[in-house]
Amino acid sequence: MAKKKTAEKTLNIDTILFNCRDILRAARNSGSFFEKRDMMLTLVFLRFIGEKYEDGIEALRKTLIDQGFDPDDENIRAAFFEDATFADGTYNLPVEARWSTIINTPAPKLNVALDTALSRLEEEDPQLKGCFIKGTFTTRNLAANDIKKLVDEVKISHKAFGEEKDLIGYVYEYFLKEFAVNATKEEGEFYTPHDVVKLIAAMIEPFEGTLYDPACGSRVIIMTEANSSVKSKVLKLLPKLKTEETDGLCVA
Repeated sequence: MAKKKTAEKTLNIDTILFNCRDILRAARNSGSFFEKRDMMLTLVFLRFIGEKYEDGIEALRKTLIDQGFDPDDENIRAAFFEDATFADGTYNLPVEARWSTIINTPAPKLNVALDTALSRLEEEDPQLKGCFIKGTFTTRNLAANDIKKLVDEVKISHKAFGEEKDLIGYVYEYFLKEFAVNATKEEGEFYTPHDVVKLIAAMIEPFEGTLYDPACGSRVIIMTEANSSVKSKVLKLLPKLKTEETDGLCVA
């Protein structure tokens, strides 16, 4: 009998989010749609800035080596690494907010470590003050092992996410789509299919200038499709997000 070929699993953003969705659905006390969404947006945000930091450190190490310096020398590290702002604008992250710190934290302490990471980011950068939801992980009753499972899924490099430029928006839309079916109308979140989005974006008027719609969301109605057409439409749409928490994370 011929050996059955095993299809190699393609790891992309949808695979990662699908796995996280299943973890949250199976978990006890995983909270409302908003709480699930906030946890996932926060984890993806921390992963994204964590790898940007790691990329910046690696590039800095290479530059120092090329110039004849030893990047592991204590004096060199103090001079170049302690308060580095990298060429692409990436900030030096406090130790508590680095992804390497988070993934090496034991499961029972992860909820505290994740909230501490957010607090330290706000302390280090006043512009981030108020951008994060207090107690995103410590005030939830999600089991330690379930948080660990989510972190293990999200730890996949953001490079696996392909060409998606609006990563936070993509995650927001994905979870809105997956959980909106079970959401109550009082929660006020609705998912608009892409075909409908494209039709609305094509029909929108005016075609020039700036338009602000206080009832228009950031990702799920017409924003993404319409703003991707600014080269031809010369129209910029400004969203008003439903919650201050979502506004804050997007600012960050």
